[in-house]
Amino acid sequence: MNKPLIWTLTVVIALLGPLLGIVARRLIDRMAAKTSTRELAVHRMGFGLARDLAMPVCSLTGLLIALSLPNGLPFSPQAVHRILEAAFMIAVTYALARLAAEVVSTVARRITGVSGSVSLFSTITRVVVFVLGVLITLDSVGVQITPLLGALGIGALAIALALEGTLANLFAGVHILASKTVQPGDFVKLDSGETGWIHDVNWRTTTIQDIPGNYIIVPNRKFADSILTNFHRPEQDMAVTVEVSTGYDSDLDYVEAVTLEVAQQVMKGLDVGFAGADPRVRFHTFGESGIEFRVVLRTRHYEDQYLLVSEFIKALHRRYRQEGIGIPYPVRTLSFTPEVDPRSWLPASLHTP
Repeated sequence: MNKPLIWTLTVVIALLGPLLGIVARRLIDRMAAKTSTRELAVHRMGFGLARDLAMPVCSLTGLLIALSLPNGLPFSPQAVHRILEAAFMIAVTYALARLAAEVVSTVARRITGVSGSVSLFSTITRVVVFVLGVLITLDSVGVQITPLLGALGIGALAIALALEGTLANLFAGVHILASKTVQPGDFVKLDSGETGWIHDVNWRTTTIQDIPGNYIIVPNRKFADSILTNFHRPEQDMAVTVEVSTGYDSDLDYVEAVTLEVAQQVMKGLDVGFAGADPRVRFHTFGESGIEFRVVLRTRHYEDQYLLVSEFIKALHRRYRQEGIGIPYPVRTLSFTPEVDPRSWLPASLHTP
């Protein structure tokens, strides 16, 4: 066979590999789409691994066959095999790194029971697996990795000194998730005033989504050093206190009974209320305008307290008007001294006739 024909055949086989890879990926996508959503996560991960390997395996196989033709291209067969072997191992390493990261994320979600992403652990897993794969690849193609590891150790020390703040945030993020003080999905309040749900903890920052929907980005080191309140630990439901007052001439026992009845109706009528809990009324102060007391309600989540308090105040005001229970206006009594002639303050010698 003449060389032009062999070269043409080599190019055709080399291009046929990626085409077969594209076809294989589409077949895998169709098979994955037909699987039920109730299937085990192992099936989904298996399809993902096969999809990642389809293109590189077909492409590298086509190149290997093309370059193995007699009188093909002027390359050393041994060098070609080493290059293809290294490329294949890098492709497998990349696919395995993605698979390992997905496994870690799935396990973390099952342990914490949170559907939000935990990108820190998956990122660390992906980097570790990929670095190990690259070192194994270099060793397999004949590169001595022992001096490389020594150089990497010295370089890592220099990088650690240069990136002290970044590494501090990295280890602070690991500590935040490992200690289980907070988990993605928890509603927290920092001592600096920021409140919201933990959206994600990555290698450098913790993302908090506040009630209006905005993202608050906090460095992991600052977040770990903060004094915070976790409203989802140990339980998500919480007590809500409403300050109320009534007149001095009111029957306090009757006021308490009416208030408790209204509180129970509101808590049972709203989805945000904790219907299984009993509200409480506690009188505490003889105020300037009336007798003040607290009504303790219970809500399912921190963010639901605003609706619960609003509906309770409207219902209580309406019921008090029906029952004739007075809600006192602020009253302040001012006492003035009798009018005095300013001239009486002056010495007698200064009085005018």
